[in-house]
Amino acid sequence: MEFTLTEEILKQIVYAMEDQRHRFAVDRTTGALIRTDSEEGEGWTVSELVPLPNWQPIDGFQLMERFVARLHNPVFRDRLREALASGRGVFRKFKDILREEREIERLWFAFKERELRQVVLRWYNEQRELAGLRRLEEEPIEEEYEELLETDFAIGSLAEEHLDELWRLDQSAFEEAFPGADPRNLRRLYHRRRRRLPGPLEEGSLTRSATTPDGRFAGFYWAVERKDPLFECCNLHLVQLAVRRRFRGLGLGTLLLKNAAETARDHGYGRITARLDGASLCFREKLEAQGFSEVSARLSLDPTGFDG
Repeated sequence: MEFTLTEEILKQIVYAMEDQRHRFAVDRTTGALIRTDSEEGEGWTVSELVPLPNWQPIDGFQLMERFVARLHNPVFRDRLREALASGRGVFRKFKDILREEREIERLWFAFKERELRQVVLRWYNEQRELAGLRRLEEEPIEEEYEELLETDFAIGSLAEEHLDELWRLDQSAFEEAFPGADPRNLRRLYHRRRRRLPGPLEEGSLTRSATTPDGRFAGFYWAVERKDPLFECCNLHLVQLAVRRRFRGLGLGTLLLKNAAETARDHGYGRITARLDGASLCFREKLEAQGFSEVSARLSLDPTGFDG
């Protein structure tokens, strides 16, 4: 393998791999793509051309399966799984579902590009080894999509037009934390806690929302000021951080949390506190990953199951 695998050649190879109508090979010296099933391929010897990495429809299907297995968004993960199990027209159904949500589609394209790049790099290294050349270092696989998310979601002050959506999401997120609880008791508890606080748009609150490029409300965080008599400073208490179901599993919650920390720092607050109840305790690891630490603990025991 004598040619250098430039970015442009790599992209051409990826494009040709997915072309199921024609057959291609690469000029061993220049890296130029040659159609071997046309007049263009006549006159070339086997030693001058290198076949492209083998890529069949089954490989594309397995790539989609891996993407769905890694997708944390519950809404689209389940729908994409159904599409993959539906039989005929799988590829079309898969693409149609992705087109419904730009952010999910962009994650797919990013995942697909990264995976196909790895296939080409492995193939190129195999050809180099056959030619007695040293392997090139393969690209590290990035697991985070934060840079992609920042181009897809805008985080800013809550618009009044999104206030009703915030209240609906706030209540549903609150209720999710107490599965199995009596709905009437849960509603009373929710309203009792919220009555004690300034509203999201009132003085004493810091509220930021995440919106898509076309202006749709995707999630928010709401925090309120609290005096801390122990440290004699003003803290920011995180009342709620929630993401709509169709946008979950994309890292948007982490993006909102980081924005809350940066905003608190820029506004001069001493600390950020958060209360975790019920099922929301599962977010503890994510909070700790951002630097939160435990300052108190509340434990519960059902005495009816206590056997001494």
